[in-house]
Amino acid sequence: MTMAMNYFVSNDWNKNQYQNLNNIRTHQNTTTTRTVLNVIVLGFCSALIVFSFWNFNQYDTSKVSIFYLHTDQTFMQTSKKFLSFGLDTSLLRNMEELPIADERFINLARHLNPAFIRIGGTSADCLFFNQTHTTSARIISPIDGQDISNFTITNTDFELLYKFTIQSQLRMLFDLNVLIRYPNGTWDDTNAQDIILFAKGSKMNLDWQLGNEPNSFHHVFNRTITAEQLAKDYYQLRNLLNKVGYQKSFLVGPEVNHIGDSNKGQSYAEVFLEKDKDSINYVTWHQYYLNGHEAQVNDFINPLTFYYLPMQIESMLKTIKKSGKSISMWLSETSSAYGGGAPGLSDRYIAGFLWLDKLGYSAKTGVNVVIRQSLFGGNYAMIGPDLLPNPDWWISVIYKQFVSEKVLKITSPKSSEYIRIYAHCTPEASLINRVPAITVYGMNLDKSSAKIIIQGIFHRLNKNVKIFLYSLTSDHLTSRNLRMNGEILKLQNDGKLPPFHPIIVNPTQIIILPPFSMVFMVIHGVHAPTCIS
Repeated sequence: MTMAMNYFVSNDWNKNQYQNLNNIRTHQNTTTTRTVLNVIVLGFCSALIVFSFWNFNQYDTSKVSIFYLHTDQTFMQTSKKFLSFGLDTSLLRNMEELPIADERFINLARHLNPAFIRIGGTSADCLFFNQTHTTSARIISPIDGQDISNFTITNTDFELLYKFTIQSQLRMLFDLNVLIRYPNGTWDDTNAQDIILFAKGSKMNLDWQLGNEPNSFHHVFNRTITAEQLAKDYYQLRNLLNKVGYQKSFLVGPEVNHIGDSNKGQSYAEVFLEKDKDSINYVTWHQYYLNGHEAQVNDFINPLTFYYLPMQIESMLKTIKKSGKSISMWLSETSSAYGGGAPGLSDRYIAGFLWLDKLGYSAKTGVNVVIRQSLFGGNYAMIGPDLLPNPDWWISVIYKQFVSEKVLKITSPKSSEYIRIYAHCTPEASLINRVPAITVYGMNLDKSSAKIIIQGIFHRLNKNVKIFLYSLTSDHLTSRNLRMNGEILKLQNDGKLPPFHPIIVNPTQIIILPPFSMVFMVIHGVHAPTCIS
């Protein structure tokens, strides 16, 4: 990055030679000097204006999308673990096939820290914790073909999971079984106590959930737990956690799905929140755009698909407001397509558009954490069965490299629906010589190139400001490869990240977004008070 840093030339303004001009004491000389300086300054400004118009008008500006960046204050702020991910509990049915002890897998997960790693899913409500490994007769869900038979994990299994999270520098979020119940319908917490006491006795630090998609139990398990009863169960769990020394651990719920559709998962969440006795730290819900068994290529780049998430977030925001609670939300399980993902699509380049847009839109609307389903396993995995990273893993790594938790407001009066742009402060670790920076990122969903320009920063520029442009493309939409500025991204032989080589452009230049591309633009040198730590 040496060549990229050359433009940050240090200037000692206290020793600027032009300060000596006030030593000229002759009135005539002073007047003459000021006149000359005024002419020079006026000429310089005129030249700048001419250059700016020339630079701006070298393209057809009628086809340029203009984005205005607001840098005076933070628009929203997310968790430092905003971009997180999950391992489906179903993977614990075959622990020997889960590569959590493989150094390659640990290395890939470590590159994504800090993050929560959620161990949850439908099978969480089939899981028992015991000293001996037992299985029941296999039961297949009539809804999606999942194995919904009960199974057991051992102390050793749990220790291996936790060891993986520690080696990867992640924070485990564990989903407990809520379907272990007494005949009167109340939650039997005996098995949960066994897990919690074992974790505490082993000095494990982790967070907790209870149940998975309880509003859909009738369809999946042919059982029903009301929102009122679930609120009591969560209160029971919160008291248990507090009693054994997990007062500082998060408890999040209620893990509902079907937000904004005919099943009205938000109604279940509303009742749960109304009855909850401040037992949860965050409201959690699940989000998918598409049916993995039906999704087609065009669904992943159709702007109409992208509008589904805003509708769902708005629905949950209204639900929280109606409940009277002041609490933030997590997307605690989310991907492009449910049912394990769309084969050959949800783990390919084309799925990156929905993933990156979800991160951007969720952050700007106040979602505190987004948990991607899944790090490994299924057709939506970030890491393939060959333990090589899929495109969404790379996008996530790049996001964590260049995007901080501080969200900035960026607006466009008439941008194309195919261009989606977001802005954050740049993380301190990615600054050059500690000079402030802003990261603008997004995508072009169109089959044609797009032109954008960022405004609202020109009055905050110094002479050293530059935009570091990282354009992401692929050879074809269903490729597993990801190119950054034309180069295929690959880990180095020692497992470290490759250097990310930017294209350096001036801030007044129009940025060209290639067809079907994603982009990260780090604006180094811009003065943004809200981004200064």
